[in-house]
Amino acid sequence: MALLSASYEPNESEIGQIAIEYGGLIWAVDALQPEGNGRLLYVLYEVQSGKPFAAMQGERVDEDDLVAWLRPYRELPFRVVATLSDGEATIIAALKSSWPQAPHQRCQLHFLNNLADAVLAQDELLHQSLRQELGELPRVPEQEIDPTSPLL
Repeated sequence: MALLSASYEPNESEIGQIAIEYGGLIWAVDALQPEGNGRLLYVLYEVQSGKPFAAMQGERVDEDDLVAWLRPYRELPFRVVATLSDGEATIIAALKSSWPQAPHQRCQLHFLNNLADAVLAQDELLHQSLRQELGELPRVPEQEIDPTSPLL
């Protein structure tokens, strides 16, 4: 909510400086559920600068709601080189509708986290299977390490 209350209309000069510095803008939208209820907090930020520019909160936000929220940023006269989001279809559709000329990419962190969840689930199954088949293995005995040993 603090981020939501700090959101403001776009400062064209500040965004322009970012566009000049990086050769264009990369807009990203992420949705968070900070209070664990049905309300989502949507955050718009410029990727290269890492600067958040807007936030909105809602329960049943659709593509039209997001497009309307993005309108002030879509109307800016700066080149948008790409858009970025997680895999949520509503956000992707709103970004593609707002900046149809800009390629869209799924956030690599979200993508890798989704892959990791599946890998961790399989790893846990393997761990349980090995424990059942092998039983508990004996602990490795502790040894004092001689710091003068030539093997170190």
